[in-house]
Amino acid sequence: MSRPYAVFIGLPGSGKSTMAKHIAEIHGLESADSDDLIVEKAGKTIPEIFDEVGEEGFRKIELETIIEALSTFDGVLALGGGAIVSPGVRKALRGQRVVLIAADHGILLERVSRHPSRRPLLEASPEESLRRLSAEREPLYRQVATLTVKTDTRPPARLASEIYAQLESDATTIDVVDYAVHVGHHLDHRVAQAATSASSALVVHPEALTEKADRIHRELEARGIPSRSFVVPAGEEQKHHRELVRAWDTLGDMKMARDGVVIGLGGGATTDLAGFIAATWLRGVDLIQVPTSLLGMVDAAVGGKTGIDTPAGKNLVGAFHKPISVIADLDSLRTLPNEELVAGLGEVVKCGWIEDRAILDLDSHELLNPDSSALREAIVRSIAVKARIVTEDFKETGAREFLNYGHTLAHAIEKVENFSVRHGEAVAIGSVFAAALARAAGVSDLVEQHIESFASVGLPVTYKPGRRAELVDAMMNDKKVRNGKLRFILLRQQGEPFVFEPSQAHLDAAWEAVGA
Repeated sequence: MSRPYAVFIGLPGSGKSTMAKHIAEIHGLESADSDDLIVEKAGKTIPEIFDEVGEEGFRKIELETIIEALSTFDGVLALGGGAIVSPGVRKALRGQRVVLIAADHGILLERVSRHPSRRPLLEASPEESLRRLSAEREPLYRQVATLTVKTDTRPPARLASEIYAQLESDATTIDVVDYAVHVGHHLDHRVAQAATSASSALVVHPEALTEKADRIHRELEARGIPSRSFVVPAGEEQKHHRELVRAWDTLGDMKMARDGVVIGLGGGATTDLAGFIAATWLRGVDLIQVPTSLLGMVDAAVGGKTGIDTPAGKNLVGAFHKPISVIADLDSLRTLPNEELVAGLGEVVKCGWIEDRAILDLDSHELLNPDSSALREAIVRSIAVKARIVTEDFKETGAREFLNYGHTLAHAIEKVENFSVRHGEAVAIGSVFAAALARAAGVSDLVEQHIESFASVGLPVTYKPGRRAELVDAMMNDKKVRNGKLRFILLRQQGEPFVFEPSQAHLDAAWEAVGA
């Protein structure tokens, strides 16, 4: 069975068909457009098909045509702008290399206005219709895209060359706010590329990653960038103010100026600390995050949150500080202890519950294989969920709170257990607790499905009894607390999170559900 080299998607006028043709020429392949395949198969134009069977009938024909092409065509395929509204198409695109060609509204409008009669959904009022289609389709494009490229005034041939280079590098790029996350294999060289304009670099890493840090140092030095290692303790112990002060002393000794860069190489604790070092030195220097754990890749390194722990709780001192680049080299997962891989899946499954249902449908056994395509897809999809929310609400004044699903209890468990319970493990328990709150409140009943989704990848779903009072005290330091009252993120159903203030009766029922 064949499969396309790449599939291009985007709004009408984005230039996806043009890009598909250019990429096909570069690679010596054929290109095809799903609309052309439909016309060829039906013997009628797209407007004629719309006139006869309407949009619903057209989408059925389109789905059949695309599914057939995805299994028989090995060239470069461009899809019609509305193809992704079909759940069947989105499901069929799983595991494909999907390139989203995005463009500003003005560029799109100018292009579609040239031939409005070719696009039945835009013919009546191109500008108004284009805005509506953009609002409806953009979230769906982001769900399926593994690479997003914004078209602009660059010549199409040059843009195609850049896209081809990214496709050949086997790296997926996800835009977050105004920086990018790169996911793939053999990406060490990209760290130095991202740091090209720096006058000096500090690489923050635990001792276990010294060999990988040395490779980064060599790449930096080859570009004329002096660098130094800052070795930190393993695990949560490094997120202590003494490590922060020690780092400041090191940067002072280096005389790092504002054009320097801090590189966080390690798990979530390391990227949290490195980010806060960068945020506070000279009131902010550049930051590059190189997460090496699953948790770091899908959560800690991505959103621009940085911080350290205090006796009062986890991450209570920190800053919002965006990295200039995040480089997630999947090779690191091959040496990750199995218990750390399992723990990282807590954040992955959480992303499935708050937004991307496709994550929950992935094979749980394959998610435990660091070399599987399923795990890579889960990582890319989880990052995409966080990217969309963070881009919308960077400073956590609204929707970004939804990323804290399961975290209110999770952070309390971590504190009470002195961080002997891993973050992802605590998130699994906290998510089941949140589902039980929703059930007790009569909002939804997803408790058993939560238990199944987390337990299937080896995560705990219950917590030992006897520490309820300590947990409640710890939860009162949660960032969502208002007027001395606990607030939780709950789900009306999968993909519909909201903020809820539970009663004592709701809390009692939820404690019982997790065994506490």
